[in-house]
Amino acid sequence: MTSEGVMFVTLLLALMISATTSSPTSKDVKDVYSHIFNGYDKWVRPVWNQSHVVTVTLSFKLNSINEFDEKSQKLVLAGWFDASWSDESQTWNVSDFGDVSHVSVDGSSIWLPQIALINPFGRVNILSQLASSAVISANGEVGWFPGDSFVVTCEVDITYYPFDTQHCSLVFEIWDASMSEVILQTSSKAIDVNLFEENGEWTLTSFEVDNPEFDDAFFRRPKFFMLTINIAPVVLLAFLNVCVFLIPLSSGEKNSFCVTVYLSYAVFLGTISYELPHNSKDASYLTIYLLALLVFSVTIFLVTVIQVRLFIEYGDTPVPASVAKMFGCCTRGNCSKVKRFDINDPDDVKKDSVKALEDPELKQTNENSVCIKDILTRLDVHLFCLFLVILCVMTSVMGGLAFSYSL
Repeated sequence: MTSEGVMFVTLLLALMISATTSSPTSKDVKDVYSHIFNGYDKWVRPVWNQSHVVTVTLSFKLNSINEFDEKSQKLVLAGWFDASWSDESQTWNVSDFGDVSHVSVDGSSIWLPQIALINPFGRVNILSQLASSAVISANGEVGWFPGDSFVVTCEVDITYYPFDTQHCSLVFEIWDASMSEVILQTSSKAIDVNLFEENGEWTLTSFEVDNPEFDDAFFRRPKFFMLTINIAPVVLLAFLNVCVFLIPLSSGEKNSFCVTVYLSYAVFLGTISYELPHNSKDASYLTIYLLALLVFSVTIFLVTVIQVRLFIEYGDTPVPASVAKMFGCCTRGNCSKVKRFDINDPDDVKKDSVKALEDPELKQTNENSVCIKDILTRLDVHLFCLFLVILCVMTSVMGGLAFSYSL
């Protein structure tokens, strides 16, 4: 046989094979629907022997974290479920129906397991009440895919706020059947995050399954809170508060400066307390840190008030040399005390009393003594260093706790 003959025979065989293997038609699909729904009752469990258990395998495909409100302890997740089971009444022979291997049906037209979300933020959610579709295979395997935004309660732990990690769960149970009728189990890949969209405030760190619970862990992205709302402004205010000891006592601005910083702390504490849940079991370390800074600010204010009062009332009063040495003051002050004359005192009023007042010998001067205002000026330096060290220790402890938790 020539090469042309071989090619002709090959082409003829190909045409014959393609003619015998046609694709399914719409009539074939309609015949499948007629076959599987002939005498079908969606209220009957999909097993011939009703004493047998229907096993439903469930997995969750997480799409996004839509909202997490710590104050109301509400979590909103978007995603859909992939539930599968075997329906013994919905099978067919593929070769009898034009090689139709599967069909899609509306979820409301077939038996569905009454799976309920039992930790909702509000009313109980039953998945079968959601608009959904299902796919039925020729061997009776049914795949059901209900999807929605699921609102659940999540107990918030604010101990390490804003470096906190929250653990939330979606808990499901069979609503209308006992364990002897329907068993709910999770698949090997119970939580699928391949299509998960990152959240601007929270990041998904882990996910676990404790049948029938889907447990997720979310870690807050703290950069925004550190730079704008909580950490950075508070730390800057704290260091600014210590700088009150660098303001000269003679300026008269020390007290007003302290009050301004204290009020700023109060504003920040009010802002943070508004954001945090009021029914949390534990207090936030950040709140404790702010309260410590409030006490810190009040202490500085009280010390400053005492300083200003001593400066105004007793600033020119000399102090003993031992006290001056204690504060490291040299005898270079200028404390002068002028003797005052009483015109009602006959010993002071004399013929030459006017000249006596003009006599420099009558002035009691001590050009080399150290007075209280010198001590207070020197004390400002010591107080600045002391409170700066205290602040650094407090901030380091707070930072260490946050850093150790974020590891």
